Amino acid sequence: MGAEPHGVAHPQADRRGAPPGPGRRRAARGGGRAATARPAGRAYDEAYLDGLFTYCLSIMCEHDAATAALGETLALAERRHGRGRRPAAPELQRPWLYALARWVCVRRLAADRHAGPAAAGPRAVGDDEEGRRRRRELASLAWPEAAGTTTEQREALELVVRHQLSVAEVARVLRLTASAAHALLTTAACEVERTRAALAAVDAAGCPAVAALSGDDRMLLLGPGLRRELVRHVDECPSCRLVAQRAMAGVGWPGTSPRRAGRLAVLAAPRGAVRAARLAIHRARAQHAPRYDRAGFPVEERDRAARRERLRGRVVTTTVVATVLAAPLLALWAAYRSAPEVGEPGDVEGTAATAEDGVAFSREPDPDPGDGSAPGGVAEPAEPGPPAEPAEGTTPDRSGHADEDPGAGAGEEPSSPTGRGRLTVDAVPSDVGTRITLTATGDAPVSWSAATDAGWLVLDRTAGTLRPGESAVVEVTIDRDREPAGPWQGRITVDPAAAVITVEGDGAPEPPTSEPPPTPSPEDPGDPENPDGPEDPADPGEPPAGEPTPGQ
Repeated sequence: MGAEPHGVAHPQADRRGAPPGPGRRRAARGGGRAATARPAGRAYDEAYLDGLFTYCLSIMCEHDAATAALGETLALAERRHGRGRRPAAPELQRPWLYALARWVCVRRLAADRHAGPAAAGPRAVGDDEEGRRRRRELASLAWPEAAGTTTEQREALELVVRHQLSVAEVARVLRLTASAAHALLTTAACEVERTRAALAAVDAAGCPAVAALSGDDRMLLLGPGLRRELVRHVDECPSCRLVAQRAMAGVGWPGTSPRRAGRLAVLAAPRGAVRAARLAIHRARAQHAPRYDRAGFPVEERDRAARRERLRGRVVTTTVVATVLAAPLLALWAAYRSAPEVGEPGDVEGTAATAEDGVAFSREPDPDPGDGSAPGGVAEPAEPGPPAEPAEGTTPDRSGHADEDPGAGAGEEPSSPTGRGRLTVDAVPSDVGTRITLTATGDAPVSWSAATDAGWLVLDRTAGTLRPGESAVVEVTIDRDREPAGPWQGRITVDPAAAVITVEGDGAPEPPTSEPPPTPSPEDPGDPENPDGPEDPADPGEPPAGEPTPGQ
């Protein structure tokens, strides 16, 4: 019996002392990579958990949903930290975590809306002690003075007053420039000051109209409609306006009072539940990850859509300009390829000069190809010697052509050719569609015409005549009722320049096709090759990044 424990423990000792096998070598190599790739320090500071939980609760308005969102936020932060792709600057750690929490909450709210009203609606809170505690915590997040602000203004004020973020940090979280964030906070603070002055008139209880509006419950002022009526009354009532002015006498400058106010309530995060939610996200097979900019901050879907629209507009502009520039060259090349050489015998029925040259040529074949004239009505140089005898019943003209009209005199002058008129075409995108500019650059008037093969492209002008040096503008708009769904392409032809302008666009989006999510690889289902997704290049409208590119 005494040797049995030794026999049980002996294989463990052999496994520890034996040389590592292939599986042990793989584990050692993987651990070495993880040790070298993981930077020093923690992925997040524990001191930020309470503020992050309060921020998630103010967006999700439900404790379990806020806990799950915070767990996913911490999992994303740990994954980026382990790969060495988090912001390197220490002052960016807090806004980076808030930006991750905001992206997670927005994604979860959108998923709940797509799932249906049952999933998006608020969950019922029980009447037990836990339910009453949750209701008290939600009520503590109320801010009556911010009832008159918009959603964007309220979120920016919450980050500054409740979470004590600076203006630069708010700009990072909301993906705004510093000037835009400052303007948003200033306008929001002015609305808060107006509401605070109205609340001072309510507390004074010296006006029966205010008492009739507010009643005995001050929390009724949370409604935007009631707040609007109260502020309007304070502006019109002399006594209430005097009370409001006394209440706001200590404010040195409009829009600065909310920032000097005391910090609003910040709730304690349930760390055990948050830790469990974080581990559940790490073990999940399907994981969601945003695209990141070069600073390491998540990119919202609306920012990506706006960037795609800007890139699509640039492509369309390049296509239009390239088509307009290439069309005259293609027309000249086609005319050169189709025209016979000088002196080449052949039929001249289809040979004519382009209208851009402005010179009239005969389309009729010569009555006698051997009378000394070249095909197409262009006379060849005459050989020295006596002139050729005309055919019987005909009279030669000055150019050597035989005139079949017996009534025409030999000394009659031929009709003078028309002057040289040229037409240049320039097309650029405009706010309403495409603007085409036509300019007559020759020394003779030019008659032009424009047509399109797309029924949804509307031209405000289709024909006209331009004098030398005169220009005309043709506006091309899109008939949205006749526009096809999805990507489309239409061509506009301008004569006599033989220019072809290609216009591209996108109609109403086609209904998306639902596809099942890809099945992860069985070798490592919990850790895909690149769960974070590719890096998104920096957007021109983003605030400048003050740190090196992630991954370096």
